[in-house]
Amino acid sequence: MFKLNQTQIKLNRSNHIRVDCYPVFNNCLSNTLPLRQRIKNNNFQATFTYLFLFLVLLISPKLNAQQFQFTEHCKKAYQSFMSMKINEGKNYLLKEITTNPTNYATILLSNYEDFISLTFNENPAEYKRRKPLFEKRIQLLENADKKSPYYLFSKALIYFQWSAIQIKYADYWDAAWDFRKAFLTFKENKKLFPSFIYNDIYIGAQEAVISTIPSGYKWISKILGMKGNMKNGMSLLTKFIVSEHTLFKEEAFLYFVYLKNYLENDIEGAMQVIKKYNLDTKNNMLFVFMASNLALNNKNATYAESILSNRNMSTEYMSFPLLDYEMGDAKMKRLDLTAIYYFEKYIKTSKSNFYTKDACYNIALCYYLQGKNDLANQYKNKTKSIGKTESDADKQAQKNANKSNFPHKELLKAKLLNDGGNNEQALSILLKMENINEENQLEYYYRLARVYDELNDFEKAILHYQKAIDLGKNATEYYAARAALQTGYLFEKNGNKTEALKYFNLVLSLDDHEFKNSLDQRAKASINRIKGI
Repeated sequence: MFKLNQTQIKLNRSNHIRVDCYPVFNNCLSNTLPLRQRIKNNNFQATFTYLFLFLVLLISPKLNAQQFQFTEHCKKAYQSFMSMKINEGKNYLLKEITTNPTNYATILLSNYEDFISLTFNENPAEYKRRKPLFEKRIQLLENADKKSPYYLFSKALIYFQWSAIQIKYADYWDAAWDFRKAFLTFKENKKLFPSFIYNDIYIGAQEAVISTIPSGYKWISKILGMKGNMKNGMSLLTKFIVSEHTLFKEEAFLYFVYLKNYLENDIEGAMQVIKKYNLDTKNNMLFVFMASNLALNNKNATYAESILSNRNMSTEYMSFPLLDYEMGDAKMKRLDLTAIYYFEKYIKTSKSNFYTKDACYNIALCYYLQGKNDLANQYKNKTKSIGKTESDADKQAQKNANKSNFPHKELLKAKLLNDGGNNEQALSILLKMENINEENQLEYYYRLARVYDELNDFEKAILHYQKAIDLGKNATEYYAARAALQTGYLFEKNGNKTEALKYFNLVLSLDDHEFKNSLDQRAKASINRIKGI
């Protein structure tokens, strides 16, 4: 417990509280805390630890258990954070603390600034600076009402969010242990408060993810003692989605839509959730990102560009360079080479280690398609030294940049058009190609299969996927494994579960290729889906 008798508080003429604080807060707190009802955001540089200190200072030591109240200020703070209006969320929390200082819900909600900012707008320096706040929040929660269902729930959610943050910054071991703490704490809270439905959001999401851990990482779940069931996990999420509860709904939609798309392979179902529940893809930047990202990953570049172009451009939202990267991706997949501007903007404004190499190599490809070979080679060489290889996309960009030549120009055009959903154009390019040399045959048959797949020509898609599998089963490229995965999807779609399982297991058996873990995870999820586990 923090001892308030070791803290002195003085009010000065500027309506600030001067704090000579207990040593536990040394080196992480400012000496002054503004109390103005409205704070100019550009002058409000303090972290939320300021708010925590104020909370602790004003709590009477006679109160042994503190309350959790999701008041109107708290609800608005949550919605602001989840919309990526970070400063607005801070102000709502400050209002709550100044009017209701015994409300421990503010400690949980304050973690959302870190969760949103660090997860979706990666900044290694900010991560290093903010990480100590993680344990401080957990410590502060020890003063809360332990008989409340929100006590363990809040601790578990902070662990859950920081496990996601730590994965982004390659602190994998810490992420795994905090994921485990979250999992076990949510489960404990579920036993104590079985009717507390908010547990179901995170238990459901964690169970679904755990059930599909790739074989290369299966040792983690065994060591950490976690078991998952995708069917049960998705059922818990569905139960919450259709309920009338509104608190934490934005997160529930986020997890549900992504898991439905990536684990259940229900692409149309995921997009229908966005439309059915009228998720705000104009004023909520989290939903803008989710919808555009799903559209890009599911070959609808036109829709992705529409979402990104029509979003609210107000400066109230936090800087989000990743949306520029997505706009570049959307334009490039329509062979609109003004994509260069957006990739350049992303590289200049992002402080992330993610997608920088990929953005740089994409600029090189755009110049290559324009016939500007000097600029293409300049950015190709730059790709080798810029950024890091944290993501699969960056690893692939680095690998491509180290090759002596650029890809076959016509195959590249077909790939981009197919990735963007312009399959008739892609097919026209591929069918005009003659005398495909041996070096390009694997990719050619794979690209042709993907186009026929998208055009719903089952027989031609299966035929060319099989050619890609035969040619590439011993290659380091991902084409054979992805061809096997897509073949499994086609057989599953047509009701042939036996053949589908055969190809999903084939994916797992192929080794030493690009994107091994991500493709294995999708195959494992598909096997679980078919078996109903």
